[in-house]
Amino acid sequence: MAHENKIKQFARDAGFEPLEGRCIIVQPAPDNLSGKIVSFFNSFVKCEMCVLQLCKNELLLFPFDPMWAVLQKDASLVLPYHDIRSVELADDLLNTIITIRTGEDTIRLSAQQKELSDLRTSGLHATQYVGGYKNWHKENMDGTLKALTALGCAAG
Repeated sequence: MAHENKIKQFARDAGFEPLEGRCIIVQPAPDNLSGKIVSFFNSFVKCEMCVLQLCKNELLLFPFDPMWAVLQKDASLVLPYHDIRSVELADDLLNTIITIRTGEDTIRLSAQQKELSDLRTSGLHATQYVGGYKNWHKENMDGTLKALTALGCAAG
């Protein structure tokens, strides 16, 4: 389980300015049904989940450790906003697919929809009990997706 404050501290320690309430849990999005099946069975063996954190000028991805499901401190991806050409969102069954296009690459991420987050792995990784129950993935989903979409609009 990752605490939202720890994510922001990791971003600050790496020299970035994290935005409040703008982090969600994502994983690589499979391209087709076969990829979804493989991903489903791999989820029992390894953890490919990351925290997507929006910062003042860039997007960060912090991976979870596959053995302990705790957040790794090193950012696996730093994507400056000025490199983003477009951001598209599409619902795919119980997930939202986030497609980020840069000048050279396409990054496809899958985020578990907030309505069932308490029952899925995003809720498991994003739950904290500090002064009561909190699922920050669920609470941040709408605002983070809206901010991501705005990045794509600003680039166009």
